[in-house]
Order: sequence, then C-alpha cells, then structure tokens
Amino acid sequence: MMSKGLLAFIFSFVLVNLASAQSYTANPHLDLRITGMLLPADTPKREDLPLVDISVQNKPLLLRLGQVEDVTERDKSQVNKTDVLFHQVRFTGGAELMERLLRPETIGKVVTIEGWLNTSTRLFQVTGVTVKEAVGGSAK
Repeated sequence: MMSKGLLAFIFSFVLVNLASAQSYTANPHLDLRITGMLLPADTPKREDLPLVDISVQNKPLLLRLGQVEDVTERDKSQVNKTDVLFHQVRFTGGAELMERLLRPETIGKVVTIEGWLNTSTRLFQVTGVTVKEAVGGSAK
C-alpha cells in the first residue's frame, strides 16, 4: 500500500515537471538586442521611420527602431521578428532596468535594450539596458 502511494507521488511529480517544461518551450521567444530611441507616446508617426508602440510599467512610449539583432543563433525560421515587433509590445524586467528606461534623460537618446521577446504574448523581458551618451559636447 505504501509503495503504491510512493509510486503515485513520483509519477505525479514527473508529470507536473513535464507539463511545466512543455509550457515553457511551447512559447516561442527570441533573444534580441534592440538599438533605437525611446520617444514620448504623443510623438507624431512618420511612414519613413519604424516606430513601435511599447509600454514600460504601463506607461505608453514609442520605440524608434534602429537595429534588431538576434543574440542567439538557434533556428527561428517559424517566427518573423519584424511582424511581431511592429505591434504593441509590453516591456518588463527588474525595477532598476525599468526605471532606467523611464528616466527623462533617456528619452530621445540612443538606447540598446537586451532581453527576450515572447512572440505569442508580445512581452519583452528586459535583461540589460545601455544608454549611449552623446559624443562631444554642446556649446552653451
């Protein structure tokens, strides 16, 4: 009787782990490095500039795309990152990273954002943010 209970426990434990492993891998995601510029949400859109509606901590912004790079080389032929990126994307991550994206001095500067994009939910998990400082100084 005790061995049947132990066997049932082990079997259910294995099934739960398999189900959670399948749900993670079932969500296609892209490891990306995005270079662009964060702009206020009310910035007028132009057809010649690729602008993506994003939200950071529920604050709407626009991301002017400069470059999008795959960080990993695994096969992503089933996913077209351009189609996914040109829709509303929610950015999430650690508090410090989100605060860095929302700083007023970040708006309008070139920023590189690293992380992974869940292509089914259009949720971008931010793992790194680098703000490029302006080259040279301005005369005042």
